Amino acid sequence: MLMNIFMSGFKHALVGLSLMAIPLSASAQFVSGSNASTIITADRAEYQGDVTILTGQVDVRQDDVRILADKMVIKSSSGISSGVFSEVTAEGNFYYLTSEQEVKGQRGVYTKTNDTFVVTGDVVLKQASGNVVTGDKLYYNIGTKNARVVGTCKGRKCGSKGRVNILIKNSGGSGS
Repeated sequence: MLMNIFMSGFKHALVGLSLMAIPLSASAQFVSGSNASTIITADRAEYQGDVTILTGQVDVRQDDVRILADKMVIKSSSGISSGVFSEVTAEGNFYYLTSEQEVKGQRGVYTKTNDTFVVTGDVVLKQASGNVVTGDKLYYNIGTKNARVVGTCKGRKCGSKGRVNILIKNSGGSGS
């Protein structure tokens, strides 16, 4: 299992504040199946009907999951205070961190309708075991736990640039 990625609910109306830390209700989830509180910190938050925009060193934490980005946009079909969201987009210096893995890219998008998470822009996935996968785009289906990493260049003539690169860390042994 490459990732056990987040999100099944999000709750609390956000208004424009500076340097905020908002604990969300127990039903807000950035970790699948978790009822732990969610803490969001950002330099600025704007609530515009069904869209909440967080900017400036956005930091979301729940259980052992931490999501970092320069900007996060949360879309909801019935207002964010309903606890039902349709899409979360995190942009700029995107990180998804857990005790088991770290995912880095320029943009991460979670779409609730198909329960998928897509990371783009120089994607790096590091596992605690030391394994590393890099590529241009990571697709992850939360329900099936299937992941796919793709590159933009095909063939050996590309070298490693633009292709998927995998490092499988040797777990020990004699190594001779």
